[in-house]
Amino acid sequence: MLGVGILIPKLKQRMDRSEKAFCRGKKVATKKTSMAQYKNLYSGPDYVIHFKYSAVLTVVYMTCMYGMGMPLLFPLAAFNLFNQWVCERISVAYIVRLPPSLDDKLTVNCIAMMKYAPILLLYNGYWMLSN
Repeated sequence: MLGVGILIPKLKQRMDRSEKAFCRGKKVATKKTSMAQYKNLYSGPDYVIHFKYSAVLTVVYMTCMYGMGMPLLFPLAAFNLFNQWVCERISVAYIVRLPPSLDDKLTVNCIAMMKYAPILLLYNGYWMLSN
């Protein structure tokens, strides 16, 4: 998804210029007729953070729920969370518009929901190991 998020806007920007733009060193004006169209093309998409929080919560809860039965989930979840972190850093730096200024309410709510994951791990893990 990161590659698609980088390549498709760059391709649209190249197509906005004339065919000479594919040759290096040629500066060609844009085909857009209004400033709004130009800004929409050259600035990235909006940053949606709620999908990121839901993905992290899903990975954590699924790992805590089934991790004792399939211990391979723990390193896979660690790799997944690290991969999401790296992709989001690159995405915020190069693709999306400036993220909206948010307070800590969303983070506090996420941590409040995440505090039940270890309890789920203990109960479901005990059931898996004792059954």
